[in-house]
Amino acid sequence: MGRFDPTGRLEVGEHSVIALQWATLRGAHGPSDGSGGPRSNVPSALSVLRHAPLYRELPEEIEEAFDVLENHALRHRLLYPVALAIVPFLFDVLRHGSVLAERIEDLVAEYAAAAGTLEPRLTVELVRMIVDHGPEIAKWTNERAIAALAIHVPALRGLYLARLRDLPVLAPAALLGLVALGADDANATRLAHAALDDLTADPMLRMAAAAYLARGEHPPDLRARIAAALPLSAPAALATHVRHWTPEITRPVVAPKLHDAEVVFSGEKLVQVRAGKRNITLPWVGAAVRRGDRLKVGITAHGQPKLVVMTAEDGSVRVIDF
Repeated sequence: MGRFDPTGRLEVGEHSVIALQWATLRGAHGPSDGSGGPRSNVPSALSVLRHAPLYRELPEEIEEAFDVLENHALRHRLLYPVALAIVPFLFDVLRHGSVLAERIEDLVAEYAAAAGTLEPRLTVELVRMIVDHGPEIAKWTNERAIAALAIHVPALRGLYLARLRDLPVLAPAALLGLVALGADDANATRLAHAALDDLTADPMLRMAAAAYLARGEHPPDLRARIAAALPLSAPAALATHVRHWTPEITRPVVAPKLHDAEVVFSGEKLVQVRAGKRNITLPWVGAAVRRGDRLKVGITAHGQPKLVVMTAEDGSVRVIDF
């Protein structure tokens, strides 16, 4: 029978699901033995994960199992005590190999990200459990989950950084993990430059490489290339990709490129100009321009209007920054 010893550590006898009194371990939906409904039946959910090959033709059973483990142990970013009883079983399933390994690893990472919402002694115990499995975690192939654990469990960071030094290819999550940790790595820097230079590379990898490289001091040409690889959609796309943390994306400061343009329409709140073959709409309230006026428009690497430079007849220059 599982219990907490006097030091606050959970004793789980021989990884036996039935050895625990799940009714005394609470989650978001109450007792975890299923007495409150199927969404709280942790023993059943763990059994499905352990015997996943038997449920290959019953994907709904697998989804229901993950629903229990994701939304009973963790709900609205709050982790419940039952998670401490679940984690040893998750590692045991992973140790024996599982077709669901990636999802289980993500689940461990989700628990780690929310560990601080537990009582302090339980947070310490959960972190200890995860750290004890550090050598196993280092062998995972789920880069998103490994990076998240290094971010949320400081004791794993040395192991994580050492692991990255030998990888011939880095996944986007690995580069973003280094950004979150404020760490630099010679191998990662080399691979990030290669990804940035490869216009045929996976867009997510190029964005992650640009985010990693953006932290340093670079010549104007490289800054412009980094900025071009980080579209306005990059922060949201990268956050969705890593899931377990929110990457902080900093774009390098790059002067917009100036284009000669002619006003084709001027209204109360916007102005439309033509620069070469492009029509550009400027969010310009109260613009004192009219059709046919010439001016220069500064366009960012992503085609967004940033400023207008106007030269008056007396030679004075006015800059309007959007």
